[in-house]
Amino acid sequence: MKGRRFLWMSGLGLVLFGIAIWLLFHQELSSKRPIEEFHLSMELKELDRAQVDEVLEPYLGKSFWDVELNKIQADLVRLDWVSQAVVKRSWPDQLKISIVEQNPVARWGNDGLVNHKGEVFFPNNLQRFEHFVRLEGRIENSAGLLAKLAEFQQKLNEIGWTVERLQETANGVWEIHILDGPTLILDQQDQHHKFQRFLAAYPDLKNGFRKSAQVYDLRYSNGFAIKLKEAKASTLSDNNR
Repeated sequence: MKGRRFLWMSGLGLVLFGIAIWLLFHQELSSKRPIEEFHLSMELKELDRAQVDEVLEPYLGKSFWDVELNKIQADLVRLDWVSQAVVKRSWPDQLKISIVEQNPVARWGNDGLVNHKGEVFFPNNLQRFEHFVRLEGRIENSAGLLAKLAEFQQKLNEIGWTVERLQETANGVWEIHILDGPTLILDQQDQHHKFQRFLAAYPDLKNGFRKSAQVYDLRYSNGFAIKLKEAKASTLSDNNR
């Protein structure tokens, strides 16, 4: 019984040793195999395929096992429309590339776009995005501006207004530019109350004020001011609306 077990264990050991030798030999041969091609696993919408090819082509002919996947991914992410990139080896001589493109939801000033996470990126061509809402402010607060845009637009839906441009000034004042309409100016202090007060009062304003209004300044503690296009201003308090 012990002899049979010894023979069985010896045989198993030889088999495992043989497998280990084969794997080492196979990996040694494989490490010298060059990368012959790369394959994109999705269709590109905004990203130029030529840009991807330019990044990947220098890696063709490199060792299948020695090529640095993290470096390729980093090179791809530097492309203006790439949000994420994953590169994997595919035996025997292929790289598989998966790319997540940026999802723009707003403009950033004159030169950039803002994605759905509030991150700013700068593609080469912005022509198709001229109609997007424009955000302006500190780039480190881009996500905050995007959140404010959603907040303000939700409130302005009550009176049928659409934000065309939202700007946060250096002193924390918000300028809300309405599409084909006036501009709202709002500060940080008691902001929610001031905005709601304006929304409640707007339907009762005379048509002359509505048509001639260029700026609604909501920063007053007891009402808001209207700057007219004819450069005349009228201040409305809680008592004379």
